[in-house]
Amino acid sequence: MENEKEKTEENKEWNFNLNLEKSIIIGFIILAISIILGAYIIANSVSNIKVYGSSSSSSNELQTYLQTLPQAPLPNITNIDPVYGNPNNANVVVYEFSDYACPYCDIFYLQTFPQIKQNYIDNGKIAWVYVNFPLYSIHPYANITSQYLTCVYELYGFNTWEEFANWSWYNQMQNISWDTFSNQQDVYNVFNKEAQALGLNVNEIDSCVNSSEYYNQIYNEENYDASEYGIDGTPTFIIAVKTSSITFQTVQQVNNALNQLKQYGLSPSVYTTPDHNYIMFEFAGALPYSFFNNILQPLVSG
Repeated sequence: MENEKEKTEENKEWNFNLNLEKSIIIGFIILAISIILGAYIIANSVSNIKVYGSSSSSSNELQTYLQTLPQAPLPNITNIDPVYGNPNNANVVVYEFSDYACPYCDIFYLQTFPQIKQNYIDNGKIAWVYVNFPLYSIHPYANITSQYLTCVYELYGFNTWEEFANWSWYNQMQNISWDTFSNQQDVYNVFNKEAQALGLNVNEIDSCVNSSEYYNQIYNEENYDASEYGIDGTPTFIIAVKTSSITFQTVQQVNNALNQLKQYGLSPSVYTTPDHNYIMFEFAGALPYSFFNNILQPLVSG
């Protein structure tokens, strides 16, 4: 009887251990299934998270918006256009259409541009293109100033041009406007005097200016820009931005800033290139740095 009792107890213990092992195995199976299901749910959830500024919906919104815009080609950069930075590597390129004889252009260059250069150009965030746009009908010496500065640029390069141009703009700010001179020769003499002070060969510059080598090029480019972009005053700016570098929300932010100009009677415009690779914001005026910063900061940030 005792042996049978012992056998019965042993059977119970064996059954208990067997059931325990089964329970452990089943538990591991359930745990493994739970982990797999959990991973699937998490992965599926992560794939549906919309990241601000890079979602497909934002990209679609931008592409839809671009379809509504008028189209225009990207502005040309020619051999007579001084360039700050590298337009080939920049997502943002600003084209300034300016007149050397325009006092408002001088105000912009002396009061606003230095901060733009320091905070956006020198660190490679944007490139800047100076486009010669002389207002012949308003400034009697727009022709001589545009040709003289273009010859300085072509003969002596960017750094000398920049030094000479800064001298010219500073003089305008000192109320020595070229428009107040009695004739073109007086303006020419003042320019030659400054050229000599910089160690330039005035005979070489004279030859370049008198040949009118760049007159037709400046005149034709100006007529093209006026027709293509509706430019009729200086300074006018076109900010071209690669659409691959921004979001629809950024465009809305920039448009909101531009629309503030309407209260001052200014009319900003927005274009896209035919291939929609660029969006272009156009506006005019010798505006303060704070305005440009409100436009450029979101564009370079994406």
